Amino acid sequence: MQATLKRKEKWVSLKTTDKGEAIRKAAEATAEQRSLDEEVCRRMHDIRTPIYRFEPDQLLALGREVYDTCLKNRKTPQQTFRDSGFKDWKEFIRMHNLAAQNMSDILLSSHGYHHTIELVMLGLCERNLIKTPIGSEANTQLRQICMDAVIDSNWRKISLLESKRIPANADPRFIDTTTGATWPFVPLRKQLTSLPAQAPALNLLVEKYLNNPNRVRTEKTKKSIQGYLSVVVEILGNDTLVADISQTGCERVRDLLMDLPPNFSKLKPLQNRPIEEMVRIARQRGMGKLSPTGVNNYLSYLCSFLSWCQKRSMISQVPIAYSDLKVADPVKNKHKRSSFSDHQLSVIFNSEVYSSNRREGSLFWVPLIALWNGMRSNEICQLDATDIRKVDGIWGFDITDISKIGINDKKLKTGSSLRFIPVHNKLIEFGLLDFHAQRPHTAKLFGDITIGSDGYYSTNFSKVSNRYLKKIGVHGPRHKFHSFRHTFRDAIRRCHINREIGKALGGWNNGNTEAFDIYGDGFRLEELVKELQRLEYPEVNWSHLVSSCKNF
Repeated sequence: MQATLKRKEKWVSLKTTDKGEAIRKAAEATAEQRSLDEEVCRRMHDIRTPIYRFEPDQLLALGREVYDTCLKNRKTPQQTFRDSGFKDWKEFIRMHNLAAQNMSDILLSSHGYHHTIELVMLGLCERNLIKTPIGSEANTQLRQICMDAVIDSNWRKISLLESKRIPANADPRFIDTTTGATWPFVPLRKQLTSLPAQAPALNLLVEKYLNNPNRVRTEKTKKSIQGYLSVVVEILGNDTLVADISQTGCERVRDLLMDLPPNFSKLKPLQNRPIEEMVRIARQRGMGKLSPTGVNNYLSYLCSFLSWCQKRSMISQVPIAYSDLKVADPVKNKHKRSSFSDHQLSVIFNSEVYSSNRREGSLFWVPLIALWNGMRSNEICQLDATDIRKVDGIWGFDITDISKIGINDKKLKTGSSLRFIPVHNKLIEFGLLDFHAQRPHTAKLFGDITIGSDGYYSTNFSKVSNRYLKKIGVHGPRHKFHSFRHTFRDAIRRCHINREIGKALGGWNNGNTEAFDIYGDGFRLEELVKELQRLEYPEVNWSHLVSSCKNF
């Protein structure tokens, strides 16, 4: 800035001899001068702030500037009439009304895609040193507010010619509909270059990011993202301005994370210590390190957060792309979580829980339902007893986020999770309906599963089930409870089950849209039954699980 302005300092009189007042005025004068200097530099170098989405107050300032500009240098009604060449005043007013109505119709029918609006937008962007990329939400917002302001200013001109203080149907965004005065405004260029009274702390920005109304996030997801970003914020420093986050700062976050062990916040030697101290202790003790996937989870949310800040004009650009920041992972995604092999399935379903033939507990039924029906663990664990019911003579699972027993305790992962799917015949053979018949209609299907602190029934059950899988020797980095769902998906492919029906059964998203609505335009229940019953695991012996209905 010094090189551009060719000076290092500027003296300004504060017009006071009182020291206390001078100190108070100095900060304001410094901010104002810095704003002016920055604007001069930006104009000299044609530096414009890219805006992808305007905040309501920014958009209002732009609209009022257009309205004000359209009314500036307006001649008096007498001058306008005299210069028009008209002889009859009424005819003069009538023609102006027709012209204003015609322009309004043209602009509205073209949705603002008209050379008049293009010129207004161009001038507005030049004056305010901004640019709105084509296709961005900001470009659409700007076009709309410019069109509204131009149309309303035309009607205001007519009302002034008619000596009316306020036009009919005046837009209250641009004038005070009580007094007819135009609203004052602060030009956007000054809003963008003025220093904020207090820059928001990073943790407050993260909170706004998490509560972004444009994104639907469950409380569990928000809590998870909050956990990742709180670590990132600690490394960057909560008082760091988001505009000051650099590529070097992002790389420092990555480098520190790479030296942290898994579950570092829960390890006693590291608890309640600063991140850098955790890293030092972890290095000294030779602790394990986060996997590339674990590190990249933090970095992905960091880049997503910075991208959100950029779209709201808090920063001009993201300092580093995720692709340049992430840690290379030698393990392919498809190898990170495996299905259970036939041997592992045999071990699981011939283990103590199944050989003892006691079928009243969740540890018996939940894995079987996950394997034969492909449901997610929480979808199974949160079932009400009434969620197993008969529709058109077919027994099925009603997977919904609405509880029929009077408590609001259900959660679904996505919109496609909402579905009614038939119960696999094998589960009926194993005695699921007999178990279901013993449960009170006003109770959960599995009374031994308690809800977790995060509001999910699967949280506590997963701890129990994974401990059991570990006990019988089939639990590991690649094999956890979710492997049942992977095994179900592999079985869909192996048994050549219709791909789209498979998605509907499992509640998987169908591309960019939700999986099929079972009761809408999707598949008939009979079609689902026909395909589901073809799914089997022929290499596993299931005969010992066939129910004689005597163990309930």
